Amino acid sequence: MGERRGLTLLDKIQPAVLILSIVIGLFIAQRFPQVAESLGWVVTFGIFIVIYNVFIGTELREVLETFRNLKPTLIALFVNFILVPPYAWFLGYIFLRDYTDVWVGLILYLITPCIGWYLIFTDLARGNVPLGVSLLAWNVFLQIALMPIYLYFLAGRIIFIDLIQILRSVGIFLVLPFTLGWMTRRFVVGVKGDEYFHKSIIPSLSIIKFSALVLVIIAMFASQGSHLLENPFVLILMALPTLTYFFSIFTLSLLLGKMFGLSYGDTALIAFTTTARNSEASVAIAISAFPANPLIALVVAIGPSIELPILVILLQILLWIRRYWTKTFLNG
Repeated sequence: MGERRGLTLLDKIQPAVLILSIVIGLFIAQRFPQVAESLGWVVTFGIFIVIYNVFIGTELREVLETFRNLKPTLIALFVNFILVPPYAWFLGYIFLRDYTDVWVGLILYLITPCIGWYLIFTDLARGNVPLGVSLLAWNVFLQIALMPIYLYFLAGRIIFIDLIQILRSVGIFLVLPFTLGWMTRRFVVGVKGDEYFHKSIIPSLSIIKFSALVLVIIAMFASQGSHLLENPFVLILMALPTLTYFFSIFTLSLLLGKMFGLSYGDTALIAFTTTARNSEASVAIAISAFPANPLIALVVAIGPSIELPILVILLQILLWIRRYWTKTFLNG
């Protein structure tokens, strides 16, 4: 995926900045609860801006070409939809079988692949974003089609999935920013040329994306921080199975990349599409499926509190791998 380059200053400071953003968000939630409750729109708008900037740097031609890149696509789908569901149940059985609601919440949280965050972190890790875009349709379709089956066998019941709500979310956060990003790229390249776009526009996108991501994290933890502060035991219960999931699936992704001779970009994409989870969809499902068990939805809402710091760590590991391991099995 492009030419190799070393870590920029932004790369080096971003872990500390992102973790500091979490702390600031929780501080706002505790000290200024009324302000925190009004920040939900910042999360929505910020995610839109981040994904829009990701798509500006993605060529439609590259996205279409990835549909022929079957090996990493099949690996990602196998992990997300064949391996992860029973593994999520198993982790709940090992760590949470005495806490039924938390167990069900963990299952819901882990069996829904992300349809947005993984693109952001794949882009930050300089992974194969076009391949990630091509996986969106698969992730959306398969989780909609398979969710009732998973819940029936893993959680013991079948639920109604609000297809319209999911499609609306996909349209707002994926289809629209992709379309606008493609139009923006076409316009700039048409007016200024391809060289200007890559030398002047692309470097600016990194700063814009990172700034928007910081605002999103602050707003997310501010608006959801009260759940953590009021129910700290849920975070403690969730911590061990969630940490086990992320680091074991991440390690598996690297091993699969090595085993099948994938490039660094493809391996980074697989690592994030199999670790990042779709908490927004999971919360909606939890509320509609288990209205008498609000703790299930709370578990899913708390998930990103654990996920985001872990994704930051995984991002740095991948950047280190890209820098030092390109001569072994991950070809940059």
